[in-house]
Amino acid sequence: MLSTQRLVRAWIGASLALASAPAGAVSPPPGFSGSGAEWGYHPAMGRRIEYPDVCSLDASTNEPPFTADEYTGTSCPDYATESPTCTGPFCPASGVCAGDAALHEDLNDCQGEGCCLPGSVGRGVVDVLPYLSRPAEWPFSADTSVDHSANVDDSPGIARAIECAASLPSYRRTVAFPAGRYVLRTPLRPQHDALTLEGPELSPDAGPGDPDTATLVAIPCNPEQLPGAIQVHKASRSGDGVEEVWGLWIRNLQIELTEGPRKKANSGIQLNRCSDCEVENVIMRYAPLAPQLPSCKPANLDGITFAMGSGGVIRNVIVDGVPKGGIYLASIPGYHPTPPILVENCEIKNIDGPVSAAAIKIITANVTVRNCEVHHSLVHRGDGSAAVHNGHGLWIATQVSVPPGIPSPVPANVLIRDSYFHHNGGAGVVMASPVEAYRPTSIRLERVRSAYNGTHGVHIQAGTGVELQDLWSWGNGFYGMYLSSRTSLPAGSARVGSVTLESPLIFNNVLRPTSGSYPGIRIEASDVRIHGGEIARCDASRGRQSISIQQQCWLSGPTGGAVLFHPEDNFISGVGTHGTSAPEVLACPHE
Repeated sequence: MLSTQRLVRAWIGASLALASAPAGAVSPPPGFSGSGAEWGYHPAMGRRIEYPDVCSLDASTNEPPFTADEYTGTSCPDYATESPTCTGPFCPASGVCAGDAALHEDLNDCQGEGCCLPGSVGRGVVDVLPYLSRPAEWPFSADTSVDHSANVDDSPGIARAIECAASLPSYRRTVAFPAGRYVLRTPLRPQHDALTLEGPELSPDAGPGDPDTATLVAIPCNPEQLPGAIQVHKASRSGDGVEEVWGLWIRNLQIELTEGPRKKANSGIQLNRCSDCEVENVIMRYAPLAPQLPSCKPANLDGITFAMGSGGVIRNVIVDGVPKGGIYLASIPGYHPTPPILVENCEIKNIDGPVSAAAIKIITANVTVRNCEVHHSLVHRGDGSAAVHNGHGLWIATQVSVPPGIPSPVPANVLIRDSYFHHNGGAGVVMASPVEAYRPTSIRLERVRSAYNGTHGVHIQAGTGVELQDLWSWGNGFYGMYLSSRTSLPAGSARVGSVTLESPLIFNNVLRPTSGSYPGIRIEASDVRIHGGEIARCDASRGRQSISIQQQCWLSGPTGGAVLFHPEDNFISGVGTHGTSAPEVLACPHE
């Protein structure tokens, strides 16, 4: 313990020194790790003018698409449809937190610098440890058994440390979390400008509860009202809106989520109207206190959310096992500000709750995702039904507006680059819209890889101004790419149009059917351009992708009012084939 304390003090001293560095001083690049471990996916960069024979690519040819696991179809006991009732000493007498329950920062008996404890502050950095009030039987450490304690809550002390930091005159203030384990019964509310929450250097290889890292364990007193580890939603003084928080940085922290909401959606890190904010070098895991079936996970718990006009960077992040969405970006263009959001060097995996499991959800504008790996998303329904074909890697979609007077959010100006979507129960990438008049627009995918997903590599159900350059799609359960304007909405709804594919490589797909002949790319849409690339079936005994490109008519509209549509203005040129037929001309009745 003494050696650990020496390391902790040395790290805080280094933080103090960095905080006082002169303007213009050179600092390590964001995400620098002394361990040499790298965050995120690292594809081969650069574009080749001519690809090698597609069948020589270094891709496995004997894996099945990912569609199920041992928990598929396993129902959840009824109790898991509701969040647990609060029964510990941190709960109100009623066992349920009231809608206006006071937060710890509202209960502080201090204001501003009056919250600062002697010896805890130096050069804009506040050491959290002096603010913790641990009972003697639970000294601060990395001991995971503290999660089951009945008398530990580090939230009030950390709230006071945050209030202290906010009062400091430094341009950037830091709340430093030494290595160890912190129990949060209510989320932290760092609702101050130019504030950093930071633990010691974190490697992507760090295991759960690594004693050399700072781990925030969210054990909410009421998962419906106060879930997650870090929440920013700064209500305006007038009570009629949300104030902007600027420049919040969350760095070098492990976060364990043990419960979450089953009714109203919320997240492990929820940032509302947070501009120029950063979540960097963070590992977030869903880790319930008792073993839990995927179908029993809280249905409305996301991982990291930027919403209501938030913008900034999510960099060097691992999200593992969160039930609903790993990263959720959800502002409304034209209603909220939509500043740029960059998501890079991330791994999102095992998103496997009872509904809507999708690793990255984009419901806003001005987003770039690059150098990310997304895999093993799978829905496990709580009613016992099978989870076949559900759970997507990337979901870019409009959303139905519920409150009156608020428009539907429409994704626009989205770039996905150098990322890999694989082994998801549904599709690797989906673009969709449940709204008649709107669809994702100006979406570009560059050097995206999509493999071994349960349905399609890329499935475009709605979108316009879509460009895909150097898409590789292989080993998927059905089509390597499916463009489908089919809908049960009114027949004239805005669906798929103005889609361009440059140099796609689509090979060894349609692994689920055991007979028949299927295409690598299926088109039920108009205004589609395909230039170059290759579509291949490398092994006649594997998969049913024996057609290269197939165009079909489609029916759209509600039951009883469906209309037959014919593809128009589609153009295909320079597509190479290997073991597949030439691109097919339109094959559907003209009536």
